[in-house]
Amino acid sequence: NSTEVQSVLRPKLEAPMKAPMKRNPLRVMEAMVQLNPYAPEAKEAEKKRRDPALVKERKAASKAYNKRHKRGPDTFYKTLMKAFE
Repeated sequence: NSTEVQSVLRPKLEAPMKAPMKRNPLRVMEAMVQLNPYAPEAKEAEKKRRDPALVKERKAASKAYNKRHKRGPDTFYKTLMKAFE
């Protein structure tokens, strides 16, 4: 490694910067919050919506409504089919 050889050589290249590992926002909540600040509230709302007690209550309310309002000859489908009789 004489000075003549060292003077002709190019300087040593630095290693390229390594890109940081991407984090999947669907799995990592911190990454999702960076993309969507509303994500924690939306996740909590979805959790509440799927609560078995509330689902049961909604289904019961729906059944009661349907029983009261969607029976007899005045349902949409029955009215529609009367046109083809």
